[in-house]
Amino acid sequence: MKDMMLLGIIQSHITLSEDTCRRKQRNVPRTRPRTSYFVEGKQICRKTFRFMFAVGQDHLSKLIKHYQQHGLAPQLRNYPGRKNNRHALSFETVQMLVSYITNFAEEHAFVLPGRVPGYKRSDILLLPSSETKASVWRQYVTAMTSEGQRPVQVSTFRQLWRELLPHVIVAKPMTDLCWTCQNNNSLILHSANLPEEEKCQKLKDQEHHLFRATSQRSHLKDLVADTKKIIGEQKLGPNLPSSKDIRMHYSFDFAQQVHFPSDPQQAGPIYFLTPRKCGLFGVCCEAIPQQVNYLLDEGMTIQKGSNCVISFLHHFFGNYGLGETVADLHCDNCSGQNKNKFLLWYLAWRTMTGRHQTITLNFLLTGHTKFSPDWCFGLLKKAYRRTKVSSLSDIAQVVSGSSQRGINLPQLVGTEDGTVLVEQYDWQAFLSPCFNQLKNIKQYHHFRFEASCPGVVFYGEFVDSAEESFRLFKTEPPQHPPVAVLPPGLNMQRQQYLFSKIRPFCRPDTRDTVCGQPREKRPAEDNE
Repeated sequence: MKDMMLLGIIQSHITLSEDTCRRKQRNVPRTRPRTSYFVEGKQICRKTFRFMFAVGQDHLSKLIKHYQQHGLAPQLRNYPGRKNNRHALSFETVQMLVSYITNFAEEHAFVLPGRVPGYKRSDILLLPSSETKASVWRQYVTAMTSEGQRPVQVSTFRQLWRELLPHVIVAKPMTDLCWTCQNNNSLILHSANLPEEEKCQKLKDQEHHLFRATSQRSHLKDLVADTKKIIGEQKLGPNLPSSKDIRMHYSFDFAQQVHFPSDPQQAGPIYFLTPRKCGLFGVCCEAIPQQVNYLLDEGMTIQKGSNCVISFLHHFFGNYGLGETVADLHCDNCSGQNKNKFLLWYLAWRTMTGRHQTITLNFLLTGHTKFSPDWCFGLLKKAYRRTKVSSLSDIAQVVSGSSQRGINLPQLVGTEDGTVLVEQYDWQAFLSPCFNQLKNIKQYHHFRFEASCPGVVFYGEFVDSAEESFRLFKTEPPQHPPVAVLPPGLNMQRQQYLFSKIRPFCRPDTRDTVCGQPREKRPAEDNE
C-alpha cells in the first residue's frame, strides 16, 4: 500500500519526455527521468521527501525505475516461498494428494463405533498398524507416476498429511480392536465380486454389530450421566451399607502389572531380569471422578481370578463405597475374573444380606470395552514410566501424584514383608454350597439382583432385550463373609532370585524390604 502511494506521487511529478526541457540551452536526448517532489503544493528536496515518507534512497530509486518500465502497477517481488516459487506445489497436486489419502483411508480404515479411545475427535479413521505413512507414500508415488503426474516427496507428504488430514491415524500395534469388526470389514472388502444379496447381508451384519456396540456404550454413558447429577460434594470413604437412598455407578478392571525397582533411565542389565511384580486392580466411581487402585504385591497374590476380584470389591464397598442402595457395575467380558458364576453369587449374597437393595452387573460388548478404568490406568502408567520407584510405597506415591485433581487413590493389599492390609477370601468355597449355576452366562450382558426377590437373578442378552429370571438360591447363605485366607508369600527360589539378581538395583534404604535375605518360613507362616 505504501509503495502504491509513493508511485502515485511519482507519477504526478515525473518527466519522461525523450528530450530535456531547458530554457537557456539546447535540448538534448534524456538519459534519465526527472522527478520533482512536492508536499501540499510546495516543492521540497529529495532528502526531505525521503525523511517525511520514511523511504530509503535505494528503495525510492527502485520505485522510479519500476514506474519508468511498468507504469502505475504493483511490484511483483520474487520472494522465496511457495507463492512465487515456480517449483512449488500446485493446488491440483495438493488436491490429488488429499484425495488419494482420503480414498485409501476409506478403503482400509477400521470401522469403530463412537469415539476411538485415546483421541478426542469422533471422526477418527484408524488405518491398520501394518501400514505406515512411508508405505502409503510409496503406493502414492506408484499411482501418481502411472498417471503421469508429479508426486511430492516423503517429507512434504507427511507434512501435508498432518496439516490437512489429522483425523487419519495409523493404529498402534497394541491398540485393542474388535475381532468381529475386523472380520466383518475383511468380508466386506473382499465381497466386490459377490452377488448383491450377499453384499447387503454382510453390510447388515456389520451394521447390526455396530448398533449393538453403540447401544451398550450409550447405556454406560446414561448411567454415568445420571449419577453425576446427584453426586453433589460426596467423596469416596467408609459409609454404612445401604445407608443413603441414592444410585451410584462403579467400573472395575485389572491392568497390566508393573515392576519394581524401576528407573526411567534404566541400567541395561535389568532388561534381562524379572524385578518384583505389582498387580493393579481399579474400581472407578465416574461421578466424582476417582478410582481406588489396589496394589497387589506378588507375595500377596492368592490368584488372579474371581476370589481376588470379589475380595477387592468387598473391601471397596466396605471402605470406599458411598453407602448407596442401588449400585450399577460395569466390567469387561473376562470370564475367569468377572463374567462367572461366583461373581453373580456374591452380588446375590449382598442383596440377600441387606448390603444393597439393587445391584446391576453390566458388560460391554467384547472388543469395545474401553472405559473409565483404562483412562485412570493410563494416567498412572504415564507417571510410572517417568518416575524412579524402588518399593511399593514409591508406587503408591506415583499413583497419588499421577493426577493434580487426585483422581487416582492407592490402596496397598499388603507390604513386602507380608503384612496384610486388605484381606482376601475363598469366596468360591464359601458360596458354592448355597447357590445354583446359571447356564450360558457368556452370552448375556446384563444381570440384575433385587433384595425384594432374594436369590433370583434377572438377566438379558442386551440392554433392550427382554429380561428372564433364574433362581440362584439353594440354601440360606451365612450373613458374614468367610474366614480370610493368608497369602502364600514368595517361595524360596523367588526370594533367592530377587536377593541375588535384583537387590543391586534397589535404593539402599529399600533393599532389605524388597529383596531381603531369603527366609525358610514364608510370610504367611510368620503371621500365624
